[in-house]
Amino acid sequence: MLQFYLQPLLLVFVPAFTLGILHTLIPCEDKAIFFFWSFGISKTPQKSIFILVLYGLGLITSNMLIATVTITISFIPQYFFPGIIPEEPFSINFFGAVTSMFAGFILLFFIIRKGYMPHSKPKEEIHKFDWEKKKTPYLFGILAGFAPCIFELLIYTWCLQWSLQGGLGFIDGLFTVFYFSVGTFIGLFPLALAKHGTSQIIKTKKTQQRGILIIMILIIVIFNATVMILSFLGIPVFPKVPF
Repeated sequence: MLQFYLQPLLLVFVPAFTLGILHTLIPCEDKAIFFFWSFGISKTPQKSIFILVLYGLGLITSNMLIATVTITISFIPQYFFPGIIPEEPFSINFFGAVTSMFAGFILLFFIIRKGYMPHSKPKEEIHKFDWEKKKTPYLFGILAGFAPCIFELLIYTWCLQWSLQGGLGFIDGLFTVFYFSVGTFIGLFPLALAKHGTSQIIKTKKTQQRGILIIMILIIVIFNATVMILSFLGIPVFPKVPF
C-alpha cells in the first residue's frame, strides 16, 4: 500500500497541500484573522485558538461539500453516457492539465500586468455576527469557503478531473481537496501567532503578495506539465489499487 500511495502523494497531494498553505497568505484568510483581533472577538490566547480552529474546520467543511457536489456531477455523464468517458484516463488527464495550465498562465498575466489580487475585498460585515456563540466561527468559515478564489476553483477542477476517470478516481479527487483544505487549516495558525496581540493589521506588502501568488501559479504549471507528460507517455497519475 505504501508503494501505491507514494506516487500520488508526491505528485498530487503534496502540491495540493502546499497550495493550501500558501493560500492562507492571500488576503482572504489574512483579513479574517485581522478582523478576529481588531474587533476584540478573542480576549485570551485560548479563545483565539478556539475561534481559529472552528473557523478552519468551517473552511474544510465547505471545501469538502463543494468537492462532493463536484464528484456527484461527474457521475452524471458516467451513468447516463457510459461510453462517453474513455476507459483509459490519459486523455482526460492531458486535456484537464492543458486547461488548468492555460488558466494559470492567464492568471499570471493578470497578476503581473493588471495587479489582480484574489479575495482582496475586506469582509467588513464580520462585526455583524454574534461572536458570543461558539458555532459562529464555524458557520463563518463555511460561508467564507463557499466563495472560492481562482486557486480553489483549480483544486475543484483537479477533483473533477480525477473523478471523471471512473472507478475509485473520486476518492483521489476527495483527497486532493482534503489535503488542500488541511494545508489551508494549518497555515492559519502561524499567521494567527504572528498577529496575536496587535490592534492593527500587519499588512503583507503588495510585492510579497504578488510573489506568493506567482509561486502558487508556478506550482500549478509544473504540476500540470508533469501530468501532461505522464499522460502523453501513457503513465497513470494514480496507479490502480491492486486487489
